[in-house]
Amino acid sequence: MSESGSIVWPSQNWPLWRLNWSLANSPDAEGITVTSAYYNGHEVFYKASLPSLRVQYDHNCGPYKDPLNYDTAQPINGSSRVKTYTVTSGGLAGLAIEAFYRIGQYRLTQRWTFWMDGRISPRLYSAGLQCLDDHRHHAYWRFDFDIDGAGNDMAFEYNTTTPNTGWGPGWHVKQYEMSRVKNPPTARSWAVMDRSTLRGYHIIPGANDGVADAFSNRDIWFMQYRGNEDRHGQQGGAGDDGLATYLDPGQTIVGTDLVIWYCSHLGHRAEAAHADEVHSCGPNLVPFRW
Repeated sequence: MSESGSIVWPSQNWPLWRLNWSLANSPDAEGITVTSAYYNGHEVFYKASLPSLRVQYDHNCGPYKDPLNYDTAQPINGSSRVKTYTVTSGGLAGLAIEAFYRIGQYRLTQRWTFWMDGRISPRLYSAGLQCLDDHRHHAYWRFDFDIDGAGNDMAFEYNTTTPNTGWGPGWHVKQYEMSRVKNPPTARSWAVMDRSTLRGYHIIPGANDGVADAFSNRDIWFMQYRGNEDRHGQQGGAGDDGLATYLDPGQTIVGTDLVIWYCSHLGHRAEAAHADEVHSCGPNLVPFRW
């Protein structure tokens, strides 16, 4: 089985956000998928999802790759396994789309929040211990951006140490497919922008997103869209995310249909006092020139 829906929010008379969502069953494993997302009449995503959740323990447990799909989701709104509702934070309203999963001893909540000001908050919340050991959940979001349509986007990176190369202090263009790691000392972040309209989104690491390690050794990937690489959560496995095989270092990503993968590394301590704590992770997507 599966669930799906279409939303115009906050109302038909004021359609700030228009999007479709779905939660498919096995073998799909990418959680709540958002497609054809438009903000204020302009396209943002062709598709956005959470296709990989890998778990790394410090000692002799795992690793695991946990499937987020209809089969592991629990009823959350009557018999439905996805609920949509309006939230308010700091006086700002947003559209939330949420599912709750049980996988072994883990209790996981996936939530997308689309705010009235255009911000997007992809989030994963986790509690529970599969083994009595410290561990990290590595959550991989896949953002297939189509800012104002497909085929004309470009990617940027920001560092406080980068001089002005024509895009403002700190910013430089990423020319080719590549992967990168976070660098908190230089406030490293990224952006995607349509070359014609100059509208785009700033991708800012979340406060609990951590940094890459030997098990999950990259934080972000930039690549051109290729349909056969959208595998609905079937890429990689518990021991390897499989994304390195998607990269072609000679392939330009300037003025292309751009796909960005982003990874959060969420730590969880094993002491009994922390076993049932809910931890959260996810980047902040902030619009500019909208």
